[in-house]
Amino acid sequence: MARILVVGGGFAGMSAAARLAKLRHDVTVLERGAEPGGRLLGVPIGGDRWAAGPESVTLPGAFRDLFRKSGRPMDALIAISPAGPRHHVLPARWPRHTVTLDLPFGTRGAQHDAVVAAFGSDAWSPWVDESPDPWNELRRSVLEVAHPHDSPVPEVAWSDRSLSRTVRALRDPRLRRLAADLPGLTESAPGVLAVWHYVERNFGRWRFDGGSAGLATALTTRLRERKVTIETGVDVARPVDVGVELADGSIREADVVVWATGTDPLAAAPTPSLEHTAVRLDGATEVPDDLVVHDSHVVRGWRSGTDGWVFEAPRDVDPLAVLARHGLDLTSFVTWRGSVPAPPTSDDLPRPARSPRPGLWLVGAAASPGASLEVTGMGTAALAEHLGAVPR
Repeated sequence: MARILVVGGGFAGMSAAARLAKLRHDVTVLERGAEPGGRLLGVPIGGDRWAAGPESVTLPGAFRDLFRKSGRPMDALIAISPAGPRHHVLPARWPRHTVTLDLPFGTRGAQHDAVVAAFGSDAWSPWVDESPDPWNELRRSVLEVAHPHDSPVPEVAWSDRSLSRTVRALRDPRLRRLAADLPGLTESAPGVLAVWHYVERNFGRWRFDGGSAGLATALTTRLRERKVTIETGVDVARPVDVGVELADGSIREADVVVWATGTDPLAAAPTPSLEHTAVRLDGATEVPDDLVVHDSHVVRGWRSGTDGWVFEAPRDVDPLAVLARHGLDLTSFVTWRGSVPAPPTSDDLPRPARSPRPGLWLVGAAASPGASLEVTGMGTAALAEHLGAVPR
């Protein structure tokens, strides 16, 4: 039986711990906060917790696999239901050519109808149709594989060109913006990541009952069922050869350390380029639950609670000013506002389970900045398979 310390009690840490405990490893989760959950519980802004992103996921099979392979099926702990469309504002040089698009997920036909209604024709669906083979290669060669410290960076289709170059096949500049503006990525990221549009179209987007916090509760229950030790209020400073060093200088020994804090402990912390601005709104105004304004500075927004929204934009850009330029002026409805730095974006292939040195594994955003819950779940599944089960 391997002694495994999982540092970080967010989705990456909990999903790794649940899988490894089911494989009969001795697993302890060290969480700095007062309770497990991490960003699933929200981002602290102004004394409250705010949704860290849109409260929906794609690839529901990745979550079903997590619960099924760590114990009882997911439906025994939490249910999911289809999420609504994402509202896109796609500006053009001439205002009369600006379009809004409520892009649904889950079927090609629904996306086709929505794009035709907005643009008059559908150049989007044929472009997305080219993605199955690159997606399968990305999934099998990168996302579903644990990458040891001595393994080369994988090469897959479309990885030799950037995302911004890959989307040039779309002649309409508004569709190019729609294709290139992917959460957690820069336009210089590998072009193969454009297949995420295919993933969302084919597998849909889904909401957990109780949102991300509901998922955190379900995973905490699963860890207790698997008899995982969860220690909260533990501040881990860094990994060491024999385990981890705590902030007080003491050492906790382990055979394997799984680092799931969201940052690479062996790399310099990146300078945040984005900011999350939380606002509370008072009054009868309609704001989409999930929106993207594809301006020269992209603004994303998502609902957080009954009267709150969070907007993501570059740090020197006022997201409310961008929204106002495109017909959604919220300034007179704002009763409170606060901001915090947003997690870094990535311009590299996501390798959500990788080892920088023997005995240390990084998962989730610690391994790949900007990694989504779906990608993180695939990474922790790959790590569990790589480490394998303890013989009976």
